[in-house]
Amino acid sequence: MSTSTTLPALPLLERVEAAREVALDALTHATGTQSLCTLGRERLRAAKYHEGAVVALGDLRRALRRGEPAPTPETWGLGIVEKYAATSPDWRAYLIGGREALSGVRASTPVPAPAATS
Repeated sequence: MSTSTTLPALPLLERVEAAREVALDALTHATGTQSLCTLGRERLRAAKYHEGAVVALGDLRRALRRGEPAPTPETWGLGIVEKYAATSPDWRAYLIGGREALSGVRASTPVPAPAATS
């Protein structure tokens, strides 16, 4: 089942923080409060998607607070994450989650939830 949360019209940093909270809640739900290291395959991909969202939004929040260039959906995960994503569905879910979360905040649209995985 897929749901999305509409973020209120807030300044960018507040939208990022609100989206990160949504992503953290989704990650907690996906893991059932277990460590990512102990998850079985049936829940790992969904958890990795939400983990990517949390990390990407954290990177964006940090950049905004420091006045540094912000990661974009196109640039986040370039390099090592993309390399791993090319060979692993779990890393691919992580990369997609991060990029979709950044897209959601940038467009002031709902932060997307992952499609059901099998």
